[in-house]
Amino acid sequence: MKHTIDLHHPDFQRTFLEMMLLEELIDDYNAESIESLIVRGETNFPEDPFFPAMRAYPLIREGEFGRARAVLEAAGEKGDHYMIHCLHGLLSDDTNFTFEAEQHFLRAVERYPDVPMVQRAIAVHYFNRKFYGEAGLHLMHYVRLAGFNEETVPMLLEFFQAFDEIPLEMNDELLKVAIGYLNANPRNPRAHSLYASICSHRVEMLVKRLPEDNHQLDDETIAMLLEVEEHGMWSATYDDSEDHMFRAMFADYIDNVVLPNTSRLYVYRLRLRYWYHRLTHRLTGGYGDSMRSS
Repeated sequence: MKHTIDLHHPDFQRTFLEMMLLEELIDDYNAESIESLIVRGETNFPEDPFFPAMRAYPLIREGEFGRARAVLEAAGEKGDHYMIHCLHGLLSDDTNFTFEAEQHFLRAVERYPDVPMVQRAIAVHYFNRKFYGEAGLHLMHYVRLAGFNEETVPMLLEFFQAFDEIPLEMNDELLKVAIGYLNANPRNPRAHSLYASICSHRVEMLVKRLPEDNHQLDDETIAMLLEVEEHGMWSATYDDSEDHMFRAMFADYIDNVVLPNTSRLYVYRLRLRYWYHRLTHRLTGGYGDSMRSS
């Protein structure tokens, strides 16, 4: 077999360095690691504006806003890059120039609409401003580009917990992809919680469509309620979060939704099922295996 990929090719090396630097865009960033990667990038790709622009990130995080702005302006003289606009937006956000930040993010979206990070940046910006409609639009674009993964799912969870006015048609599509993510990650509490959250929003929309003189739930609404209950239970079963967030959410759902609308006997049986799964899922295989055996 003839090798067609050269690991020493400049494009491969540049992409590798860019990926490593983007991994440092977290709160617990390593300034020394960023500087080392930037030096390597500037040495091999001296005309690329991305690498010098990345020097602004630690400066922004440390509150050195004037120096960060000068770094970004110098990087911009080498050419355009989506990271320059995103970091300008982050800088403006951190200095409370909200409208200016929005313009930077919008410029990034206009010039680089197919870059996932750009859609993510403006979605976070709008979410923090409580512009949930705009945040949802860009969040959906981000997920479409990046796919359902360990980064996008927590964002979706946070979004659905804050914003519930989602069109029914969008809910249809979200259910499809959420089921796909769940089937691929049957023991992931976030996958179950995401699916339960989308089902819960569907219930709310279906109930709103009921005639004022008829509050009888149809079969679809009842089925969705059972899905919320079932997958809320599984998210609590697999909960691996430090603060046991999914267990708390499930307990709250039982106390405030299930109990007022059923009976204590029903809740007792539900809690028995939950504790059975909590105690045995490591031996039985849990959700994935129980679904195959049923």
